[in-house]
Amino acid sequence: MVSEKIRGQKATPGGRRIPHDLRVELYYFVRELHDRGMGYREIQRIVERERGIRISRSHISYWIRGLHTPLNEPYNHIDTSKEGELAWIAGMFVGDGSVKINRKGHFLVLKVKDRELAEAAANKLAVVLGKGERYAVNRMGDGRYYVQVQSRELVDHLRAWENILSHLERSPREFIQAFFDCEGGPIGHVSASGRFFARIDVGNTNRELLEVVSSKLSDIGISSTVSKHYPKGKVFVARKGRSVARKDCYLLRIYRRESTVKYSKEIGFVTSRKQRKLEDIADILTKFGSGRKAAVEWIRRYEHRRGMGRQRWFRRKKFLEWEDAIEEYEKFLARRSSEHAI
Repeated sequence: MVSEKIRGQKATPGGRRIPHDLRVELYYFVRELHDRGMGYREIQRIVERERGIRISRSHISYWIRGLHTPLNEPYNHIDTSKEGELAWIAGMFVGDGSVKINRKGHFLVLKVKDRELAEAAANKLAVVLGKGERYAVNRMGDGRYYVQVQSRELVDHLRAWENILSHLERSPREFIQAFFDCEGGPIGHVSASGRFFARIDVGNTNRELLEVVSSKLSDIGISSTVSKHYPKGKVFVARKGRSVARKDCYLLRIYRRESTVKYSKEIGFVTSRKQRKLEDIADILTKFGSGRKAAVEWIRRYEHRRGMGRQRWFRRKKFLEWEDAIEEYEKFLARRSSEHAI
């Protein structure tokens, strides 16, 4: 049955205003009517009466004479048997994915900081769309990497919210891995009291999505919370200038020791820098817990730097000796104490 959104539409040359699967159905229907001896005008009337879509006679002519056919559209058909890859792409789409529509067609675009994440997307897109080799990965002027594929069918599929939820339901690990790689990451730090704290944070403006992801994590045995991170209208100042939040932002957080370690084992990250940090965090939590020894071990592996108003921890190229790490730990606490006193 033709949906109400499609019924009554006119099909442009190639039928690009309607989904690919329906174009194929209409193509075979038009060919069948022609084989039964019907002329273009009569075919046009029957298609409009029975399918609710008006096709121009020139368009019908293109199909019958073989000048245009939806069967030859490159890499447009989705291989739905590749559920794991398709679920990963769905998680990527609700993270850093976007849609671009112009006169040339409908494009799915991914822009990310890490090349390996873009390469993973390029590989999975090639599998889902039946291309023999990986899609090209290109670099933008701002240093990010991007992958772009043309497929009206894939774009239509991913823009349907029920399809996103379906992939999350059927393949939660693949979906969540891509979503977390795009929208979040592991965080480790030493508090002013000298204890080690670690978590995995994921931010998004869609609270419903985060709630569903949190529920699926719970099914896997990973506990998490969802809360409001900052409101619409919040002003941010960074190197590139001033920006204002256009929507409320929400935060999904995994902070319990067992859940953080389980996420590392069960799901993880594609991006090596995030995965390496998560493995370090899981190792420290497993061996030392979250007390003083854990904090010293974190400082043995990670260096604390300050800059642009934010505090960050960077992995050392060479880990400190334990005695040197204790000394750095004491210096860090003294520095934090003096900052709080001011």
